[in-house]
Amino acid sequence: MERYVAAVKDLSFTYFGAAEPALEGINLQLRPGEFIILTGPSGCGKSTLALCLTGFIPHGYTGLMEGSVEIKGLNTRENTPGRLAGIVGLVQQDPEMQLCTLRVMDEVAFGPENLGLDPAEIAARVRWALSAVGALELAERDLYTLSGGEKQKVAIASVLAMRPSLLILDEPTANLDPRCTEEVLAVMEKLRRDEEITVIVIEHRLEKLLPLADRALYMERGRIVGEFRGEELAAKAAQDKLFYRQIESAEKRRDNAPALPPRLQVEGLAAGYETPLLKDVSFSLYPGEIAAVMGDNGSGKSTLLHALLGLLKIFRGKIYLDGVDITTEKVSQRAGRIGLSFQNPNHQLFESTVFREAELPSIFLKGCRPGENSRVLRLLEQFDLLAYREQLPFALSLGEKKRLALVSLLAYIPPVLALDEPLVGQDPQRSDLLLGALEEHRARGGVVLMVCHDPAVASAWCGRVLFLEQGELIIDAPTEEAFALLAARGLTHYLPGNGRGLVTGEG
Repeated sequence: MERYVAAVKDLSFTYFGAAEPALEGINLQLRPGEFIILTGPSGCGKSTLALCLTGFIPHGYTGLMEGSVEIKGLNTRENTPGRLAGIVGLVQQDPEMQLCTLRVMDEVAFGPENLGLDPAEIAARVRWALSAVGALELAERDLYTLSGGEKQKVAIASVLAMRPSLLILDEPTANLDPRCTEEVLAVMEKLRRDEEITVIVIEHRLEKLLPLADRALYMERGRIVGEFRGEELAAKAAQDKLFYRQIESAEKRRDNAPALPPRLQVEGLAAGYETPLLKDVSFSLYPGEIAAVMGDNGSGKSTLLHALLGLLKIFRGKIYLDGVDITTEKVSQRAGRIGLSFQNPNHQLFESTVFREAELPSIFLKGCRPGENSRVLRLLEQFDLLAYREQLPFALSLGEKKRLALVSLLAYIPPVLALDEPLVGQDPQRSDLLLGALEEHRARGGVVLMVCHDPAVASAWCGRVLFLEQGELIIDAPTEEAFALLAARGLTHYLPGNGRGLVTGEG
C-alpha cells in the first residue's frame, strides 16, 4: 500500500454566511518528499485548502465541511491543529498573524518548546532555522522592530524549527528580497530531498519554483481543474498565462532633463524611530514618473514611505511637494496629497464594509459626502471588488485587501502614490490591472513611488530605480542605468532575466 503524507477525499467547505462553497470536490494525495505548486486566481480557494490541511478547518473556522482530510493517518475532524502541529506546518500569507511572542529567538523556539523537546535540541533548531532563512543576526531583536520581510523570515523559521512532515507555505516569498527568496527556496529543496519533507508552495510568481516542482495544481472557483508534471509543466509554463505574468510594455518617462519642476523632492533625509534608519537620502521625482524602491529586507524601503507621510521621526533633512516644504506638516495635511498603501493592508482597515472603506479617505481628506464620489463604485468594479461591497473588509483575502487599499487612494487622486509591495497576493491578470491603473496615474502627471522586489516589474513599468542599502540611497538612476550599476556591484539577484524575476514574454 502506497504511503501518503496527506489524503484528501471529496473535500468541500462553505464558510458560514457564504453563498458559494470556498472548496468543492477536492481529491488529493501527497507523497513524502514531493514539491508541489498550488496556484490559481486570487480567491480561488488555495488558502482555504491550506487551512483544511492543517486542521484549522474545521476547528478554527465556522462553516460546513464535507469529505475528509487525513494527515499521516490522522483525521483532521478528530485531531486539533495543536495535535497536528509537529506533523504539518503552515506559513501564512500575513506573517504577523502567526507571531505570538515579543522576541525573535523566543518566536522560533515557541513551537519546539510546545513539542516538549530537550532544551539543547530546541537551541540547535532555533539556530538552524534562523540560519536557513538568513536571519541569524535577528535572533535578539524585538519583533516589533522588524521590517515586513524580516517578519516573513522569522515566520518561516518558526515553522521550519518544528521539522514538520508536511510544510505549506502561502506566498512565502511575497515580502522577501530576491536574494533571500533564492536562499529560502534552496532550503525547501534540501528539506524535501534529504528528509523527505513534503512541500506545498502557494504562489502566483512561479518561475523560480518551476525547476523544483514535481507537479503544479491549478485551482479555479474552489476546484482543482488542472495538474501538470515534468515536461508538460515546463511547456505549459512557457505558453500559458497560468504560470508566467505577461507584462505588457508601458510608456515610461525617462527624461534626463525634465521640463517640469520636481513634484516630490527629498533632501538629506534622516528618519527612523529611536535612531535614524535612513541616512542622508536625497532624490527628486518629476510629474509622470513611476519609481521602484528596491533593496534587501530591512534596508529602509518602508521607512522611506512612512517618512514621506510623516509617520515617524525626521531627525534632519527636508521634504518638498510641488515646491512647498512639508517637512513639519501633520500627517492629516500630507495625506490629501500623498496616498500611502501599507505593506500590511490590515494596518489601514477601519470601516465595517468594503464600500465604506473605499470611500473613507475621500470623505475625510477631500470633504466628499458619503456616496458622493462616483469613482469609488467604478474602481471597485474595475478591481473585482464590487461583489464584496457590503462585506467586512477583514473578511477579504490578503490580495483583495491590497486592492481595496489602492482603490481607496485612487478614488481621491492624490498627486503622489507611495505604495508598499502593491502586487502581493495578486494573480497575473490582476497584477496587470493594478499596474495599468498606476500607468494611468502616471499619464495624468502623478508620481508613483513603489516598493518592489520584482526586477521584471521594475524593468517593464518603472522609469527610475531607487536602491537602498542599510538606510543609504546607493543608486538613483533611470531603470536600465540602475540595473547596470547593480550588475557592477555584483547584485545580480536584482536583475531581470537569467531565471530571476518575472518573464516578460520576450524570451
